[in-house]
Amino acid sequence: MTSITNNARVAKAAQNADTTAAEQLLRDMAYVLKLTRRVKDEMTADRARTVSPTTRNAEGALVA
Repeated sequence: MTSITNNARVAKAAQNADTTAAEQLLRDMAYVLKLTRRVKDEMTADRARTVSPTTRNAEGALVA
């Protein structure tokens, strides 16, 4: 009976370790995405802003 109890305890500890590792991985990914967004904003801040047309006209339509 002791071995079953120990197995359950080990399995529970392994699940906690997996959860901790997954949480750390998600935190790291969020940090990388935040840095990537910041770098992109800095790179595009130097460019001149362009205004895109909000409506389409018939000249841009494909004709079959």
